[in-house]
Amino acid sequence: MARLAKPDDMSRSGLVRYVAFFVGALCLVGLASIALHKLLPVLRVLVPGVVGWWLWQRHSKVERRRQKHLHTTFYQLLQEHHGQITLLDFAMTAEITAIAARHYLDSRAKEFAARFEVTEHGDVVYVFSSLQLSRSPSASIPVVDTVAGDHTGVAALPNSLTQTELAKRLGVAAKTISRKKHLPLLSDWTQTRDPDGVGWSYAAQTQRFLPIIDRLVAQAEKAP
Repeated sequence: MARLAKPDDMSRSGLVRYVAFFVGALCLVGLASIALHKLLPVLRVLVPGVVGWWLWQRHSKVERRRQKHLHTTFYQLLQEHHGQITLLDFAMTAEITAIAARHYLDSRAKEFAARFEVTEHGDVVYVFSSLQLSRSPSASIPVVDTVAGDHTGVAALPNSLTQTELAKRLGVAAKTISRKKHLPLLSDWTQTRDPDGVGWSYAAQTQRFLPIIDRLVAQAEKAP
């Protein structure tokens, strides 16, 4: 009789374990449901915020790559064509639409005070005569010293400056330069603060500031 009772005891023990496991699972599901219900208002705000932040970061990364590609193409074409670039050349090389190419070139034209010329075929040519494209960053540009009308000396003007160096030269904070470096009137603004009356332009490709010496040379030629 004792031997016949053992299988029944084992089946009861297994049934008890199964019931305990089932009850425990139901408890966990209930607790999870309660916690989810409590956290639902937070998740409704948190999830869209996280998704929106991720999409914004992705868009910013794509836009930075796009701008870098456009800047590289822009300066490469200017160097190859000695400061002149057509809308068609830029659009084809950068692989963008004509509208996007015109918008970009118009922005750069305002920034660098470029002029426009129309060829006999009707093509618009952007002429960036003030860009110092062929000089190396470590070189120095000799310019006429116009201080107090004295033209006997020659001042060595740096070919390019960092943001910190330009801020020190203009007597402003580096954050001020950072906010204004992409503005179309950067050259005019810097010229009013430069001790030698030199305007400066920002080269995004090298992340340095280049002097625009056309005005300074013109002043030296007009001075007695």
